[in-house]
Amino acid sequence: MKYLLCFFLLPLLGLAQQDFGENATWYYSFGSNGYQGFKKVQHIDDTLVDGINWLRFELSGKRQIRTGPGPNDLIQDTAYYWPDLFLGTRNDSVFRLLNGNPYLLYDFNAAVGDAWQFAPHDTFGACPDWPIATVVAKGIDTLDGVPLSYMDLVMPMDTLLIFGQPNFQISSSAYLQQRVYRKIGSLQYNSLFEATPNLCNGSSFKLAQLASHNLRCYSDAQVSVNTGANPCDQWSNIGLPELSEKNVWVYPNPSSGRIFIEEGLAFKEIEIRNLQGSLLAQYSSGTRELLLPAMPGIYMVLIRTNDGRLLAQKLAKI
Repeated sequence: MKYLLCFFLLPLLGLAQQDFGENATWYYSFGSNGYQGFKKVQHIDDTLVDGINWLRFELSGKRQIRTGPGPNDLIQDTAYYWPDLFLGTRNDSVFRLLNGNPYLLYDFNAAVGDAWQFAPHDTFGACPDWPIATVVAKGIDTLDGVPLSYMDLVMPMDTLLIFGQPNFQISSSAYLQQRVYRKIGSLQYNSLFEATPNLCNGSSFKLAQLASHNLRCYSDAQVSVNTGANPCDQWSNIGLPELSEKNVWVYPNPSSGRIFIEEGLAFKEIEIRNLQGSLLAQYSSGTRELLLPAMPGIYMVLIRTNDGRLLAQKLAKI
């Protein structure tokens, strides 16, 4: 099995090939720190950083925060600024520039059984696993009628026990999804095109990491994909169907301590846990108002619904 530990080696390699993201535009539905909205990620130009040529992507979009259960209980922010994103490709390997350092994100030339390290190793806290991706399958999938090659990845998974089942990832695995498409990357990210060290280290878990991004659309000179029924940049006030799609069941977020369950959500049980998995509070059906622990930090609210779903939402106590 080929095993690559080369996420710091890009300056030695150079970037002769730049295909991933060339002339591309992504649209994502996203949630972050209680805000919901869409982001547009568009290739603008190329730039030199430390003698290396990178593709520069400009991020724009719209975000809004829900302050209550009513359809107009929203504050919209259209002037929020997201910093540019830089990606580089060489020999089918995709790198992300983070804090001036290149990290190997994807190796599309990898065969089944090949592996690479996609983030620094962080063993502090309860997540001991190395952030290593291993290819377990390759093939062709069809999105919106477009055939796209993909690779399936597996990674070490540090988990929480939720209702007795180890079914929620909290390590770096949660930041690099399993199926990765050669053209468009993953359909879902937490931080865009970024693998983050494990989240068991509470000191490194910032509010900026409390995020999710789901692909709406992708387009370049050859390919156009829309994964939903709506226009790529449609975003007005959030109605209840769109609210459910965006995974907002508890508000406000961040919270000073008192939180509320979205009206219309039928559930059996609610748990509040810390990021290490410790059970801090438990509520039965019918409860709509909850209290977070007194200590500021990041907590998980786990909801077991009447139809058998398990809903998980991160909340910030400030």
